[in-house]
Amino acid sequence: MDAATRAGTSLDDSEWERLGYVSLLKLRPNNLAREISPVFRYTDERDKIRWIGLSRRAYQIIEPVCRLASTMIESPASLAFLHALMYSSRTEITGLSHRAGYPCYSFRRSRPSSIQDSENPRLALKRLAPNINWVVVDSAEIFGCNGFTTTEWVGCHIVDNGRNGFQCTIMLRKGLIIDLFRLSQQADRAMQTLSNQFLLAVILCHEVVHACNVAVDPALIAARKDDLARKAIRSLPQGWLNYCEPFFEDQAESELGHCWENEVFGGSIVPNYIAEPLVMCKWPNFVLSSAEGTVAPPPRRIGHKATQTLYIIPAYFIQNIQQQAFWDRLGPADATSLRVQKMTGLRRPIPPETWKDVNWKPSTSSEGDWSADEHSWVHREEEPYVVALRYSAANHAATTKWVMELPDPAL
Repeated sequence: MDAATRAGTSLDDSEWERLGYVSLLKLRPNNLAREISPVFRYTDERDKIRWIGLSRRAYQIIEPVCRLASTMIESPASLAFLHALMYSSRTEITGLSHRAGYPCYSFRRSRPSSIQDSENPRLALKRLAPNINWVVVDSAEIFGCNGFTTTEWVGCHIVDNGRNGFQCTIMLRKGLIIDLFRLSQQADRAMQTLSNQFLLAVILCHEVVHACNVAVDPALIAARKDDLARKAIRSLPQGWLNYCEPFFEDQAESELGHCWENEVFGGSIVPNYIAEPLVMCKWPNFVLSSAEGTVAPPPRRIGHKATQTLYIIPAYFIQNIQQQAFWDRLGPADATSLRVQKMTGLRRPIPPETWKDVNWKPSTSSEGDWSADEHSWVHREEEPYVVALRYSAANHAATTKWVMELPDPAL
């Protein structure tokens, strides 16, 4: 992250130093050595290409990302969440419904995690691999999102509890891969390269979590059997917007990708521009909910809070998680190993018209005062430091002019 971006906030140099964005001079590139999971591989067992619109050469650009995603999706916290998603029963939520009156459901962890709870999701992910197609598309094709998962109405079976579901297609914004290519051509952009590799790995895992749910959710199967639902779903280009994902435990909003991020990292990762630091925030939150809302607002059980704190992800974490030595030291039951330390946050006010939780009090809400970690620093911006939620060609060009000097790679 450059000095101009750092100067655009109320944080001083000592705070950026503490986060590693000034002193981390000798950056170590991604050196993960693990095998890429079948879910993220370029070809299947019969050498059939699974990444549509991406050449083998372009896939090499994201191979380090796929290794990182393979490691994160099989981390202890991730496998525990996936086990609950795939094997726990679904309970209908009384008094809450989605579009056209479709019921909403929730699921919970049924019991403490065990070794078998880790092995079952691993096997399910292997079975899921041939039931996913990856497609690289322009931003406009997925409504400005970085990634989007849509249902293919072809049945599949990935778990051994009798629950069946559907195959899916995962669409990724082409610009994410082009950004990595351009960054690889710039020797002085090592930190941005690591940040974007981590961000893309999170996006890959986020979408795979949606795919897991598509493959096992009985509510989706029931909606498919409904003639009216089928007609409504087919009439929408985005696929399955009349369907509501289940709520996880007592969370206020049903968006499983962010639920996964929250379980693994202790918060949701917020997409950014290349020149900006990666940040995370507590899920659910207004920042990510408003982004999701441009496609299909997920139902909420309570309203938004009056403030939003964006915690800067330390540069040390972004580098270390991409080192093989970091993963070699992890224990098989270390469920908190990937939790990001909340050191420094930027607090943003939320538009008053979005305050819907009338019982919210800053003095008692962790979302209002989340800086409970020792030595945390929270800064309130007079003009909020806005982290990008959407890819905008004009804004992207303005904030990262250096990348426009390079030709687009042949994806």
